[in-house]
Amino acid sequence: MSSSAVLGQYLWHELLTTDPEAGVGFYSKVLGWSRFPYEGDAGYSMLGNAQGPVGGVRVVGKDPLADKAGPNWLTYVGVPDLSTALGVVEAQGGRVLHPITEVPGSGGRYAVIADPQGAAIGLYEPGSTAGGDGAPTGPVVWHELTAENPEAALKFYNAIFGWDVVATHQMGGNVGTYYLFGKGATQMGGVFIRGKDLPPSWPRWLVYLNVPGVTAAAAAVVAAGGKILNGPHQVPGGNWIVQVLDSHGIPVALHGPKEVAKPVVAAKSKPKAKAKAKAKAKAKPKAKAKSKAKSKPKAKSRKAPKAKVAARRKANPAVKAKRGTKPKAKAKSKVRRKARKAARRGK
Repeated sequence: MSSSAVLGQYLWHELLTTDPEAGVGFYSKVLGWSRFPYEGDAGYSMLGNAQGPVGGVRVVGKDPLADKAGPNWLTYVGVPDLSTALGVVEAQGGRVLHPITEVPGSGGRYAVIADPQGAAIGLYEPGSTAGGDGAPTGPVVWHELTAENPEAALKFYNAIFGWDVVATHQMGGNVGTYYLFGKGATQMGGVFIRGKDLPPSWPRWLVYLNVPGVTAAAAAVVAAGGKILNGPHQVPGGNWIVQVLDSHGIPVALHGPKEVAKPVVAAKSKPKAKAKAKAKAKAKPKAKAKSKAKSKPKAKSRKAPKAKVAARRKANPAVKAKRGTKPKAKAKSKVRRKARKAARRGK
């Protein structure tokens, strides 16, 4: 990937928290994550799941960067040249919160800035390897910025990352116009006016983490010591969101379908069962046919002779007549014989 291709891409996320056991407690119970050490830096930890790392962890009070940026989820966005990008940041009214720092090995280098309205965000110049296609990486599926002046904020980020406004929606109420920003046709996040009802501790950049089911995740948040702030409710596109505080007060949002999808039941066994049923059904008629075939000859052997005789008598009445005439023929022949004998005697 060319160095210019990383411009404006989301490349990494870090949880800045007061919880030294982050990932073992709240995020493990809600998202199934675990915490493990980073090989390149003994003082840095990683959060991950079965698929691999999902982000990093810095503990407020033990890490200078976390102390400066404050508790929140910090997003790192790619730039091809970090030194040049920081020059643009300062020219546009931003300031550097954490200076350029080298990542051990060939991991590149990073810095953290605050935009002119106070939102903290990381800049990352990748090393020899980099990935991403401009869409959110890992479990983070959306990024949302609140600003006193959304138009001015978008102008600043366009100068740093090349983000453009790709669409707007009139939300009404305290939200007003919701600006969708991104690169080309890819939507990468939203910006709206910062409401007066939001506490000063509310992060200006809010990340949305993907979950398989928002209803179940919201229940898990409460069970893990978190708090529901807003939702769950449906958003354009059909998915649902809920904004919460984790067990140490860090605001974060969860995004996904309302309910966990039910597993698809394989239909392979059903045809087999039907085939067996059909085979049994076919076998039963055969058995009946055999039993009937055996019983019929027995019935015929008892009734057939009488039926045949009666049928012959009815069909051939001449047979009786012939049989009745035979005795008469024998009587006539006897008379003739006697007459012949008498005639011979008279002679």
